[in-house]
Amino acid sequence: MMHAACRLWPRTLLLFTAVHAATPTTRPATTSCRAAMSSYYRKDGVKITHDPYAPGMKEKYGAPGGTDNEGFDPYADSVGAGIYSGTVQRAADGSVVIGKQYQGHNPRPGPVYNGGGYTPISEAISRFHPETNSGVAEADTTLAKLLHAHPDLVNDVATGGASPLHTCGMSRSNQHAAAFLIGSGADIAALDTYRYTPMDRMASNNLAIGAQALLAFGADPDAHGPPFDVAMDAEAKDVLAVLERYETRVESKR
Repeated sequence: MMHAACRLWPRTLLLFTAVHAATPTTRPATTSCRAAMSSYYRKDGVKITHDPYAPGMKEKYGAPGGTDNEGFDPYADSVGAGIYSGTVQRAADGSVVIGKQYQGHNPRPGPVYNGGGYTPISEAISRFHPETNSGVAEADTTLAKLLHAHPDLVNDVATGGASPLHTCGMSRSNQHAAAFLIGSGADIAALDTYRYTPMDRMASNNLAIGAQALLAFGADPDAHGPPFDVAMDAEAKDVLAVLERYETRVESKR
């Protein structure tokens, strides 16, 4: 899933590309049993590991073109702020309210959406790469300024249990903020409510730059997944290549 057009691809989960319906294609079978069940692919080539036209999908999420912008679009494999990287309800003591997830998309309890759209740090992450690409120094980006004013947001909690590093794993643009966040103290081993680490998120969305940044800062590629399995399911060839090169380097040092 991914963020797209102010939404997230549930696997790449965040941002600003047009939503495209999944289309069936024929590809060689993989060694992954889970991946073999699906013949649908996103526009970016990542394999959709559910059947978007399965019985009950339309009734739960809506017909193609008629899904909830803040929820799950099974045809594009994208999610909105209600499901991932969105603002959450907080109790009087500031703690995150845990309960039923938006649309029941994740059966596990998690941070409850408050209807406020994406969190400020999620929005700042989405601006980081466009800003630096246009010549803005990292220290002058929206993300850097936000963290300077509110350093605790580096490990903020959003809908879906997403940390800022998880949000980096939601789009090709967002992944470029991963190294900056890690250098600012982001937790590379954080788990979201889907029990994915940031590395798992990068693997699921084929985000090689983000995966490389996590490995460079010591992320364990075998933790909670392992990412190899996640990448295999998604046919995430770029991330698989990164992980294989990493394993080769590790083996050569033994």
